[in-house]
Amino acid sequence: MPDSDFFTQLTIAMSNPHKPELEKLRQTCSTTLKAIPNANRVSLWKFGEDQAYLQCLLCFDQLDNVYSSDQVLRKANFPEYFAGLTSSNYIMASHAREHQSTRCFNQDYFIPNQIHSLLDYVLHHDFVPTGVICCESVGRRVEWQEEDLNALRKIATIISMFFCLNKVGRSAGLLTESGLKLAAYLA
Repeated sequence: MPDSDFFTQLTIAMSNPHKPELEKLRQTCSTTLKAIPNANRVSLWKFGEDQAYLQCLLCFDQLDNVYSSDQVLRKANFPEYFAGLTSSNYIMASHAREHQSTRCFNQDYFIPNQIHSLLDYVLHHDFVPTGVICCESVGRRVEWQEEDLNALRKIATIISMFFCLNKVGRSAGLLTESGLKLAAYLA
């Protein structure tokens, strides 16, 4: 089981009203990587209107030490993935390229980025899905364990308590000008 201090530190950071939202998102990524050591890429996504799309608020690639954001996944393009998320609130795909909910990403995402395993958990606010926290393994396949899922569930619960992801992005200053235009277009 991951060190409970990871979760305590994340709770303290998330509850701090003076900590910028971007720093809270970065802390979530770093805590997730500590709690789930087989992940080397973590991203936070928010659902758009009517859950028709997911927009990336922040993605951290530990191998390249790079942050990115603003990617968009549309339900119309990846219905299997969205169905998988809504049916159980998580996807545990150790063999992501073969998993029925995630193989839809093979050509455009998994193969070019060498992603082999994926572990996602849905975030909620007032019992409504608001986003997703995603862990990926790049370059190798890992067998996710129940311990990994439990750690991700704890992280999802902590971050869901302190902010609604549908309000993050604009207030966090995460969206670039083109991202703001996209968000306005999609809204």
